[in-house]
Amino acid sequence: MSDEVFPEEPIGDDAILAGLAALGRDDLESNGKAFAFVYDAGKDVNDLARRAFASCMGTNGLDPTVYPSARRLENDIVAACLLHLRAPQGAVGTATAGGTESVLLSVKTARDYARSTRPEVREPAMLLPETAHASFHKAAHYLGVRVVPIDVDPHTMRASVAQMRSKLDENTVLLVGSAPGYAHGVIDPIAEIGELAEEKSVLFHVDACIGGWVLPFQREIGVDVPPFDFDVPGVTSMSVDLHKYGFSPKGLSVILQRRRELRDAQYYACADWSGYSIVNPTMLGSKSVAPMGAAWAVIRRLGRSGYRELVRRIWQSTEKLVAGIDSIDGLRVVGRPQMGLVALATDTGDIFELADRLTAKGWHVQPTYAFGRSPAHIHFSLDPSNASSVDALVADLILAARDLPETIEPPRAVLQMLEAVGQGGVDGFDTGGMMGELGVKDGRLPENQALIHRLLNGVSPKARERLLVLFLGELFS
Repeated sequence: MSDEVFPEEPIGDDAILAGLAALGRDDLESNGKAFAFVYDAGKDVNDLARRAFASCMGTNGLDPTVYPSARRLENDIVAACLLHLRAPQGAVGTATAGGTESVLLSVKTARDYARSTRPEVREPAMLLPETAHASFHKAAHYLGVRVVPIDVDPHTMRASVAQMRSKLDENTVLLVGSAPGYAHGVIDPIAEIGELAEEKSVLFHVDACIGGWVLPFQREIGVDVPPFDFDVPGVTSMSVDLHKYGFSPKGLSVILQRRRELRDAQYYACADWSGYSIVNPTMLGSKSVAPMGAAWAVIRRLGRSGYRELVRRIWQSTEKLVAGIDSIDGLRVVGRPQMGLVALATDTGDIFELADRLTAKGWHVQPTYAFGRSPAHIHFSLDPSNASSVDALVADLILAARDLPETIEPPRAVLQMLEAVGQGGVDGFDTGGMMGELGVKDGRLPENQALIHRLLNGVSPKARERLLVLFLGELFS
């Protein structure tokens, strides 16, 4: 085994590349039947992105004075995003390694800006709708910012501005809204939250990681898109991912700040050591410029007209999928999606059995657990690679929904045991043994996953977190 992972003698290039190909043989394919994880504009765009990525592999974004191309690429990409999201004069931005890093920086900005302008704040807090991305909770955990949860309307899945107003206090440093939320494709009431942010002089971040590149093009093709960007005066920062619907390789996102003083709070500088003084715009120090080079190339390859046509295809397919779900007895859409993200729930049948039936027909979908006002559901992300497959998906949905069994509840004793494990109350729990019993082999989930999903859906979110940590730790042991 040691010679396999760290050989004594060099191995030939062809054998190495064949080995990489073999390692990836079970990876998710972009074959038109994947409705999660994939954002694919087509072979020509992908081929260009790979070449551009490779051409920038030797460039380090750590010091733009040593690598001027890093600065030029980033300035061009940020400028495109500022223009696209109607930012005012004086707005600035930063390229990051992904949406999570952009979110982390938005929270750091709010915390540190409050430290310099509102020293009376002792326990910084952010008002976070329950539909906001998990990365905000991660940021809160890392940065010591308290999460104040905000309800959403159970029908529209939009954040309650009235509750935001009632919970906003002297410790609030950030309001958060999504455009849209990943789970349901629904845009929060950004204009109303912006008014509240302006009235109370609180920073307001719009998480447009998933929608920031798409929604302006939807507006251009005539889709009714509510205000969500810098045209809303109270919006002080936004995040938008280029490695999703910008169709560039992982990982590249951008965080935009309305004013330069806010970006100053985002930065980190250190001269308190014996080496070179550092200033980092992001969490990373050394960082690859390759994703930026690829994004720069893809933006030019597609142009606004190319993106517009891809977005048109995605939106038309979204409307077709929503109409198809609406026509099937026992199925319903959660909320009304405002871009190509759809959540499907069942009125009576077992949602996880439905997911297994779709998997058996070759579709890759994303089962999602109940939380707050959102029921357990199946998530679909639409992109150019699967847009033409929606008719076939709806046809299979009709078949899969027939004779769907009632929701199957796991045995109560099993759930109680898992809850105890998840709460840390069982010493020496055999995680590997449990995974084997559930059919997890060599890191791969079994073909029928409904039982696993029912178990995780049946325990509390905190227990679920612990169980997932145990699971992931087992995969990398």
